[in-house]
Amino acid sequence: MSTQDSRMVIGIQPTCWTNDDFPEIGNETPYQVILDQTRKAGYEGGSTGHNYPTHLPSLLRSLENPNMSAETPPTFPGNRKPLRIASTWSGTTFTTGVNFDAALTAFKQQIEFLKAVNAKDVVVAELANAVNGVRTKSVLHDGPILNNPEWYLLATSLNIAGEIAQKEGMQLSYHPHVGTGVMTIDEADRLLASTKEKYVGLCLDTAHLLYGGATRATKATKDDVVEFTKRHKHRIKHVHLKNVRKSVLPVVVENNYSFYQAIQEGIFTVPGDTEGELDLDRILEVLQSVSYNGWLVVEAEQNPLHADPLKCAHTAREYIRSKLHY
Repeated sequence: MSTQDSRMVIGIQPTCWTNDDFPEIGNETPYQVILDQTRKAGYEGGSTGHNYPTHLPSLLRSLENPNMSAETPPTFPGNRKPLRIASTWSGTTFTTGVNFDAALTAFKQQIEFLKAVNAKDVVVAELANAVNGVRTKSVLHDGPILNNPEWYLLATSLNIAGEIAQKEGMQLSYHPHVGTGVMTIDEADRLLASTKEKYVGLCLDTAHLLYGGATRATKATKDDVVEFTKRHKHRIKHVHLKNVRKSVLPVVVENNYSFYQAIQEGIFTVPGDTEGELDLDRILEVLQSVSYNGWLVVEAEQNPLHADPLKCAHTAREYIRSKLHY
């Protein structure tokens, strides 16, 4: 494997500028600005956002590198190659047990879109009865708790979806997410134990694991997240690298905030922010230990009125460069 092949692919999510759960947050920012600032901050791409073009030729044209102005060069070594699409977010509803064919058809449509934009990863989360998009529900206490039949449906369905993805040259990665039936470290462990490694990878989202808790009854620590990463280092196929503000986490947990309230309060922040609780240095060390060379995608899910996206993008990129040396 060449040095280039062993490198992680460094991306950033449009959710640093906007929000897909609550589209009005940052919705005044055109997708062209997001893509331009993604380039200028030195990233190779990111996932699609809710305001990105759905017309494929328009999206592909937008990813091409325009002539960057000589008068406004990037303050950080910018990316002058065409941007790449890292993945799409695919919310599944497998645990309802209703109309599996329709749920699988929706998944296959995501696969076809990803192939059309030359992406290789499809990131999924089970959203049946999820409350992450409900402004009046506690994201930690009002979400679904899966029973044994639902766990069986989820694992079986993910294995089928993962096999379909693999046959199309794609990688399915499961994303544990607050407000869903798989949000805690304990639940993420169970999901990985219940699914086939051949077909179902892990999308490691460092911040959601800390926020989601060790179990439904116990809080998670930064060491818990590191140990989880170590346990499943060979299952990691996609990474959302973000941090949790140490001053905000206890507030949103103790007051049973909704996801909307938590975001507005500033629960998440980018790597490199000194306000972060997680030890991301150790996470990167684990990834390097297995020569992880997939997407490492910066994410924050912040309100851009309270955290300047371009500044945050530079902060995160400088942090990653200082640790990985590229």
